[in-house]
Amino acid sequence: MTQARIHPRIVDVMHRDGSILETFGARVERAWGGECMMQATVPAALVNAADFAHGAVAFALLDTACAYALGSIDLSGVTLNANTSYVRGARAGSTLTAQVSVVSQTRRIATLRGEVHLLEAHAPVLAAHGTFVFQLLQRRD
Repeated sequence: MTQARIHPRIVDVMHRDGSILETFGARVERAWGGECMMQATVPAALVNAADFAHGAVAFALLDTACAYALGSIDLSGVTLNANTSYVRGARAGSTLTAQVSVVSQTRRIATLRGEVHLLEAHAPVLAAHGTFVFQLLQRRD
């Protein structure tokens, strides 16, 4: 098994994002070279009246993974636009995996694309996918 690669800058950000990650049951598996993979176990507190995970869980995974993918190439930004499509619902206790990568970047804007998969016994199943546009910020170290 290979060791997860998490950019040192992301380790600091994860620390500061601790309560957000905890709320969504999320953890970073990899954040390196403009890509990020995160996983979450759907908390029972985020299941809606239809007995499915609220869409905020998949959205938060994608949005956070986008920020970490940017951080992994020493960029920082905020979400300007997000387009997320939900394909399959998840239940409390289900495991979701988000995979995001930077697809284009200018001096001020970055576009990222990602997918969320529901891990099922036989194979991962697409649960959501999206495209995100981030405004890049000046670093303030």
